Amino acid sequence: MAETETTGTYRVVVRYEDRAVRGFVEESELGSIEQLLRNDPQYPLDSIRLRLLDSEEVEEVPTKDAKAVFFVKTFDGDLRHRALHFHENAPIVPGLWVRVYFYDGEMIEGIISNTRDFVLEDGFFMRPTDPNGNNRLVYILKGGLKDFHVLGMRNPSKNPA
Repeated sequence: MAETETTGTYRVVVRYEDRAVRGFVEESELGSIEQLLRNDPQYPLDSIRLRLLDSEEVEEVPTKDAKAVFFVKTFDGDLRHRALHFHENAPIVPGLWVRVYFYDGEMIEGIISNTRDFVLEDGFFMRPTDPNGNNRLVYILKGGLKDFHVLGMRNPSKNPA
């Protein structure tokens, strides 16, 4: 099956401890990337309505027991890619720079909104900071996290030079 993404469609991988479900979701189902980064999806993310990659069937995929929902550039990630971690010299973007560790050993760095959502909600959205990585956006479910570190606040200066 060809990996076709149309405008207004996201490539999504719902990763569980023992498996992954890959498919497409319409932007109209969830909202724009900007809405998601504000933790303001169109609907709660208890499940995601995916058009499955392998069968083209539409299925409601539960996220409750998932470790994360990855919004990816391609379904064929580069296993040789080494993630970049460059907090000190990174471009300044609004939000909290965080590093998350999953129980399976995976670690990701990214920017999250500096709101109460990452503390109070079941999950939160993060924009990965590695520009060459495959992930465009990640919805992290806190049940899959082993550790969480705030590396710093990266807010732009209010007084431009």
